[in-house]
Amino acid sequence: MEEIIEKSVKKVDVLIDLLGYGIVELSVAYSLKFTGLSPRAYDIDCHIDQLDPGLHGWLYSPDFKLVFSEIETEIGHVVCFSGAGLNKNVYYQTMLNVVSDYIFLKEKLFR
Repeated sequence: MEEIIEKSVKKVDVLIDLLGYGIVELSVAYSLKFTGLSPRAYDIDCHIDQLDPGLHGWLYSPDFKLVFSEIETEIGHVVCFSGAGLNKNVYYQTMLNVVSDYIFLKEKLFR
């Protein structure tokens, strides 16, 4: 039987150092959904708020999804990304990696 626990929408401000753009600050709204008991996993829907397309032409979509999953208890974790622009450029990939780190550390997932 799968257990699903929903959480409310949260926000995190993320600083990303992008070559050629400098340090970019993004406000990311996200919601978590815990699914499954084994392996434990979190589905995280993200949306970048207050986006200025003129300043962030590298950002293909303000919406994306992260899935954190436990490999085995206390062995490790994996993160997967989905959404538009996934393989478009290094700036978008860097943003996804930094946002996932911020959320993982802020939420203290799997502890």
